[in-house]
Amino acid sequence: MGYVEAIVLAVIQGLTEFLPVSSSGHLVLAQHWFGQFNETNLLYDVMLHMATVTAILLYFWKDLLTLGKGYLGLATEQGSMFQGCERQTVHYVILASVPTAIIGLGVQSIGFATLAQPSVVAVMLLLTGVILWVARGGAVARTAKEMRPWDALLIGLIQGVAVLPGISRSGSTIAGGMLLGLDRELAARFSLLISIPAIVGATLLEVMKVFGQAHDSISTYVLGMGVAALVGYWSIGVILRLVRLNHFYLFTYYLWPLGIGILLWGVFKS
Repeated sequence: MGYVEAIVLAVIQGLTEFLPVSSSGHLVLAQHWFGQFNETNLLYDVMLHMATVTAILLYFWKDLLTLGKGYLGLATEQGSMFQGCERQTVHYVILASVPTAIIGLGVQSIGFATLAQPSVVAVMLLLTGVILWVARGGAVARTAKEMRPWDALLIGLIQGVAVLPGISRSGSTIAGGMLLGLDRELAARFSLLISIPAIVGATLLEVMKVFGQAHDSISTYVLGMGVAALVGYWSIGVILRLVRLNHFYLFTYYLWPLGIGILLWGVFKS
């Protein structure tokens, strides 16, 4: 994999990890376009995901600091929507991670390459569009203090299903939170919080899977991770603004034509 391909994949990852259009689906399509899909690229995908975790940590460092200090019983500063319910929020993040881990391990046993096909991605992109459309609007706006264990479990379950390429993790979990009646920005921030253990766990599994194999130059990985982190940091701000404005569902107008186009391309190609 050359530097140009590494940068292209990094930009795709940085944009699509947080925008509700499925990073895994777009990476599958990009890698099929480049004619490469092997264990080396799978490891590169994982490294890009770790770069986007870095973007989350940098963007939400104040929320994370509030959660950490509050969990330990220390005084916290004003400004975080999680203030006053830090321990509850941390426990809910852990609770949401349980169904995510169970489903993720199940998909791992099937094999990602089995699902990493353009036709599968196309159908899942169409489904993501439906999810975003159904979740638009909503009058209920429960706060972090009003969250319940079932909210966390259901959102974690949705995140587990989103391991399928083409199902947007951010899109489906944010939409799920909104459908459950959570405040829109709370749904977005909680979605990003629970993505941290999910991505780190997936990274550890893939690193063990490809350990000892030959990989691309370390400079390629470093370049890609840097680009993905920068683009990811920018796209977090974009998605939060769109959620606040209730424009989240507009991505359906991208997902539906893309999914239909991929299916038609497959038909005419065959």
